[in-house]
Amino acid sequence: MRFIIYLSPRTITKYLIIIATILAILSITFAVSTYVFDFFEEWMRMLDLDREMNIPTWFQSFMLACCAFLLTVIARGKQNESARYHRHWKTLSYIFWFMSVDEVFSIHEVFIIPEIAEKLNLPWFLHSMWVIPGMIFVIWLIKYFWKFVKHLPKPTRDRFLLAAIIYISGSLGMEMVGSYYAEWKTQQDIIYTLMANLEETLEMSGMILFIYSLLTYLRNWQPDINIDLKISD
Repeated sequence: MRFIIYLSPRTITKYLIIIATILAILSITFAVSTYVFDFFEEWMRMLDLDREMNIPTWFQSFMLACCAFLLTVIARGKQNESARYHRHWKTLSYIFWFMSVDEVFSIHEVFIIPEIAEKLNLPWFLHSMWVIPGMIFVIWLIKYFWKFVKHLPKPTRDRFLLAAIIYISGSLGMEMVGSYYAEWKTQQDIIYTLMANLEETLEMSGMILFIYSLLTYLRNWQPDINIDLKISD
């Protein structure tokens, strides 16, 4: 049997944007209904971008897994070609597989320990303590992948960098802003909730752009990819 699957970077990106936009609108609607009109239904938690283990969480985990899968495919192809930076592609795939799992299980939140933040007298914007190892990790990423990124074709390099900036500005930047506001005011109001929604929207936007960048890179590098599926005992 032979199956041919056609993947269009533009079409896939369009549908991801539509889904992300719908989720963002529903989440903001949930926030307004809760904090402005004092109306709340338990099922609406499933639509809140700032909640865990709900529909937006699984969607974001799915997109991260898509990034990881595409990176794995590229890494395998680069390894077969004995390309110079095939290990960097493989390392990126491992990072995104972990991020996909972390999105569901929130492993990074182990580092959020308010008592330690208070004892260390950390500034308010660092009270979500996971941003500290997060910033260290970003610095390591820049150092480790800098030559790899410079080696990429310019359009791909620009898209990768823009996707990273958008994603990090949400996951770290808005996390620190939200942490500061939570310590100054509260986590239980419309302003904080809108900040959290902006954080998640930026993360989704960065992921969508990265998926588009990977698909476009694959199209230009290897437009035909053969995957053999063998069923054995």
